[in-house]
Amino acid sequence: MKMSTKMKLGSIAAVLASGLFMSGSALAVGGGGGGDCSVSTERSLGAEFFVPSGGDGNYNILGWGNGTGGSVSNYDGMLESVAEQCILVAAATTSQSGDGSDVEDAVNRAKSRYSNIVGSDPKVCTSGHSQGGGGSFNAANRLDADCVIAVQPDTVYTTSIDRPVASDVDVVCIFSTGDTLAPASPFNGRNCERNSTRYTQELTSGTHFTPTSGDGGAVGDVMREYAERWLVN
Repeated sequence: MKMSTKMKLGSIAAVLASGLFMSGSALAVGGGGGGDCSVSTERSLGAEFFVPSGGDGNYNILGWGNGTGGSVSNYDGMLESVAEQCILVAAATTSQSGDGSDVEDAVNRAKSRYSNIVGSDPKVCTSGHSQGGGGSFNAANRLDADCVIAVQPDTVYTTSIDRPVASDVDVVCIFSTGDTLAPASPFNGRNCERNSTRYTQELTSGTHFTPTSGDGGAVGDVMREYAERWLVN
Protein backbone atom coordinates (compact mmCIF):
# COMPACT_ATOMS: atom_id res chain seq x y z
CA MET A 1 0.00 0.00 0.00
CA LYS A 2 1.37 3.38 -0.98
CA MET A 3 1.83 6.01 1.68
CA SER A 4 0.02 9.25 0.89
CA THR A 5 1.94 12.50 0.47
CA LYS A 6 0.21 13.87 3.56
CA MET A 7 1.36 10.88 5.64
CA LYS A 8 4.92 11.22 4.33
CA LEU A 9 5.10 14.88 5.26
CA GLY A 10 3.67 14.17 8.70
CA SER A 11 6.23 11.44 9.32
CA ILE A 12 9.15 13.68 8.33
CA ALA A 13 7.82 16.49 10.52
CA ALA A 14 7.60 14.10 13.48
CA VAL A 15 11.22 13.02 12.98
CA LEU A 16 12.37 16.63 12.87
CA ALA A 17 10.33 17.51 15.93
CA SER A 18 11.79 14.69 18.02
CA GLY A 19 15.29 14.31 16.59
CA LEU A 20 17.31 16.67 18.76
CA PHE A 21 15.40 15.85 21.93
CA MET A 22 15.95 12.12 21.48
CA SER A 23 19.59 12.33 20.47
CA GLY A 24 20.86 14.98 22.88
CA SER A 25 21.90 12.64 25.69
CA ALA A 26 24.01 10.55 23.32
CA LEU A 27 25.95 13.47 21.87
CA ALA A 28 29.26 14.68 23.23
CA VAL A 29 29.39 18.42 23.76
CA GLY A 30 32.74 20.02 24.40
CA GLY A 31 34.89 23.09 23.96
CA GLY A 32 35.53 24.49 20.51
CA GLY A 33 38.21 26.06 18.38
CA GLY A 34 40.62 28.77 19.37
CA GLY A 35 40.25 32.53 19.16
CA ASP A 36 41.46 35.81 20.58
CA CYS A 37 38.95 36.06 23.45
CA SER A 38 38.19 34.08 26.58
CA VAL A 39 34.52 33.30 27.22
CA SER A 40 32.24 33.26 30.24
CA THR A 41 28.67 31.93 30.23
CA GLU A 42 25.82 33.79 31.89
CA ARG A 43 22.12 32.98 32.03
CA SER A 44 18.92 34.94 32.43
CA LEU A 45 15.26 34.14 31.91
CA GLY A 46 14.85 32.90 28.34
CA ALA A 47 18.44 33.46 27.24
CA GLU A 48 22.00 32.25 27.71
CA PHE A 49 24.95 34.49 26.87
CA PHE A 50 28.45 33.55 25.78
CA VAL A 51 30.36 36.67 26.75
CA PRO A 52 33.83 37.34 25.30
CA SER A 53 36.65 39.07 27.10
CA GLY A 54 39.77 40.35 25.36
CA GLY A 55 40.49 41.68 21.90
CA ASP A 56 39.54 45.33 21.57
CA GLY A 57 36.79 45.02 24.19
CA ASN A 58 34.03 46.04 21.78
CA TYR A 59 31.87 43.25 20.35
CA ASN A 60 29.08 42.58 17.89
CA ILE A 61 26.24 40.10 18.54
CA LEU A 62 25.20 36.73 17.14
CA GLY A 63 21.60 35.76 18.05
CA TRP A 64 21.01 31.99 18.18
CA GLY A 65 17.91 29.75 17.90
CA ASN A 66 17.94 26.04 18.81
CA GLY A 67 16.60 23.20 16.72
CA THR A 68 13.24 21.63 17.52
CA GLY A 69 13.32 19.98 20.94
CA GLY A 70 16.90 21.13 21.51
CA SER A 71 18.49 23.35 24.13
CA VAL A 72 21.49 25.64 24.27
CA SER A 73 23.48 22.84 25.91
CA ASN A 74 23.28 20.87 22.66
CA TYR A 75 25.29 23.61 20.97
CA ASP A 76 27.60 24.75 23.81
CA GLY A 77 30.82 23.80 22.05
CA MET A 78 30.02 25.49 18.77
CA LEU A 79 28.60 28.65 20.36
CA GLU A 80 31.56 28.99 22.71
CA SER A 81 33.92 28.68 19.75
CA VAL A 82 32.08 31.53 18.03
CA ALA A 83 32.34 33.70 21.15
CA GLU A 84 36.09 32.97 21.28
CA GLN A 85 36.32 34.97 18.07
CA CYS A 86 35.31 38.03 20.12
CA ILE A 87 31.60 37.89 19.30
CA LEU A 88 28.90 38.06 21.98
CA VAL A 89 26.47 35.16 21.47
CA ALA A 90 22.90 35.65 22.70
CA ALA A 91 21.19 32.25 22.60
CA ALA A 92 17.45 31.85 23.15
CA THR A 93 16.71 28.91 25.45
CA THR A 94 13.45 27.91 23.77
CA SER A 95 13.13 24.66 21.81
CA GLN A 96 10.64 26.33 19.44
CA SER A 97 12.49 29.24 17.81
CA GLY A 98 10.89 29.31 14.37
CA ASP A 99 9.03 32.61 14.58
CA GLY A 100 12.16 34.49 15.67
CA SER A 101 10.59 36.21 18.68
CA ASP A 102 12.72 34.45 21.30
CA VAL A 103 15.93 35.21 19.43
CA GLU A 104 14.79 38.81 19.10
CA ASP A 105 14.29 38.94 22.87
CA ALA A 106 17.70 37.36 23.58
CA VAL A 107 19.49 39.88 21.36
CA ASN A 108 17.64 42.83 22.88
CA ARG A 109 18.50 41.57 26.37
CA ALA A 110 22.15 41.36 25.34
CA LYS A 111 22.12 44.91 24.01
CA SER A 112 20.81 46.17 27.35
CA ARG A 113 22.73 43.88 29.69
CA TYR A 114 26.10 44.28 27.96
CA SER A 115 25.81 47.82 26.64
CA ASN A 116 29.28 48.59 28.00
CA ILE A 117 30.91 46.10 25.60
CA VAL A 118 28.55 46.10 22.59
CA GLY A 119 27.95 49.84 22.37
CA SER A 120 24.82 51.63 21.26
CA ASP A 121 24.62 50.20 17.75
CA PRO A 122 26.29 46.76 17.49
CA LYS A 123 26.19 44.80 14.28
CA VAL A 124 23.78 41.87 14.66
CA CYS A 125 23.68 38.57 12.84
CA THR A 126 20.95 35.98 13.46
CA SER A 127 21.66 32.27 13.35
CA GLY A 128 20.24 28.93 14.38
CA HIS A 129 20.00 25.24 13.59
CA SER A 130 17.19 23.35 11.85
CA GLN A 131 13.95 25.06 12.99
CA GLY A 132 16.18 27.79 14.43
CA GLY A 133 17.95 28.09 11.08
CA GLY A 134 14.70 28.77 9.26
CA GLY A 135 13.69 31.03 12.14
CA SER A 136 16.89 33.06 11.77
CA PHE A 137 15.29 34.76 8.75
CA ASN A 138 12.26 35.71 10.85
CA ALA A 139 14.49 36.91 13.69
CA ALA A 140 16.50 39.02 11.24
CA ASN A 141 13.34 40.77 10.09
CA ARG A 142 12.25 41.41 13.67
CA LEU A 143 15.64 42.86 14.61
CA ASP A 144 16.53 44.60 11.34
CA ALA A 145 19.70 42.49 11.50
CA ASP A 146 22.73 42.87 9.26
CA CYS A 147 23.27 39.22 8.40
CA VAL A 148 21.89 35.67 8.64
CA ILE A 149 23.88 32.47 9.17
CA ALA A 150 21.35 29.65 8.84
CA VAL A 151 22.72 26.25 9.89
CA GLN A 152 20.99 23.32 8.16
CA PRO A 153 17.77 25.35 8.10
CA ASP A 154 14.42 23.60 7.93
CA THR A 155 12.01 25.85 6.06
CA VAL A 156 9.30 23.28 5.33
CA TYR A 157 8.21 21.10 8.24
CA THR A 158 8.94 22.85 11.54
CA THR A 159 8.89 26.48 10.42
CA SER A 160 8.61 28.72 7.39
CA ILE A 161 10.19 32.00 6.37
CA ASP A 162 7.50 34.65 6.72
CA ARG A 163 8.96 37.15 4.26
CA PRO A 164 12.27 37.97 2.54
CA VAL A 165 14.97 39.75 4.51
CA ALA A 166 15.96 43.27 3.46
CA SER A 167 18.04 43.60 0.30
CA ASP A 168 21.15 44.73 2.21
CA VAL A 169 21.22 41.70 4.55
CA ASP A 170 24.01 39.18 3.89
CA VAL A 171 22.74 35.59 4.05
CA VAL A 172 24.45 32.21 4.07
CA CYS A 173 22.66 28.87 4.39
CA ILE A 174 24.89 25.96 5.39
CA PHE A 175 23.84 22.45 4.35
CA SER A 176 25.51 19.05 4.76
CA THR A 177 25.95 16.10 2.41
CA GLY A 178 24.82 13.55 5.01
CA ASP A 179 21.80 15.50 6.23
CA THR A 180 18.58 13.62 5.45
CA LEU A 181 16.33 15.74 7.71
CA ALA A 182 16.95 19.25 6.31
CA PRO A 183 18.89 18.84 3.06
CA ALA A 184 19.40 21.67 0.59
CA SER A 185 17.32 19.93 -2.10
CA PRO A 186 14.58 20.06 -3.10
CA PHE A 187 13.10 22.80 -0.93
CA ASN A 188 15.35 24.34 1.71
CA GLY A 189 18.04 25.82 -0.51
CA ARG A 190 15.40 27.20 -2.83
CA ASN A 191 13.46 28.76 0.05
CA CYS A 192 16.61 30.37 1.45
CA GLU A 193 17.56 31.83 -1.90
CA ARG A 194 14.17 33.24 -2.78
CA ASN A 195 13.98 35.03 0.56
CA SER A 196 17.41 36.66 0.15
CA THR A 197 19.03 39.16 -2.18
CA ARG A 198 22.66 38.74 -1.10
CA TYR A 199 22.68 34.95 -0.84
CA THR A 200 25.44 32.35 -0.50
CA GLN A 201 24.93 28.61 -0.11
CA GLU A 202 27.56 26.34 1.45
CA LEU A 203 27.70 22.53 1.39
CA THR A 204 29.74 20.72 4.05
CA SER A 205 30.29 17.18 5.22
CA GLY A 206 28.34 15.87 8.20
CA THR A 207 24.86 14.86 9.29
CA HIS A 208 21.98 16.87 10.73
CA PHE A 209 23.43 16.41 14.23
CA THR A 210 27.02 17.45 13.47
CA PRO A 211 26.47 20.95 14.97
CA THR A 212 25.58 19.37 18.34
CA SER A 213 28.93 17.66 18.85
CA GLY A 214 32.15 19.37 19.95
CA ASP A 215 32.71 22.62 18.05
CA GLY A 216 30.35 21.59 15.25
CA GLY A 217 32.78 19.85 12.92
CA ALA A 218 32.84 21.01 9.31
CA VAL A 219 29.52 22.78 9.82
CA GLY A 220 30.98 24.75 12.73
CA ASP A 221 34.03 25.65 10.66
CA VAL A 222 31.88 27.29 8.01
CA MET A 223 29.67 28.98 10.60
CA ARG A 224 32.72 30.49 12.31
CA GLU A 225 34.17 31.62 9.00
CA TYR A 226 31.08 33.69 8.22
CA ALA A 227 30.67 34.92 11.79
CA GLU A 228 34.23 36.21 11.74
CA ARG A 229 33.81 37.74 8.28
CA TRP A 230 30.65 39.62 9.17
CA LEU A 231 30.89 40.29 12.91
CA VAL A 232 34.51 40.70 13.97
CA ASN A 233 35.60 44.34 14.10
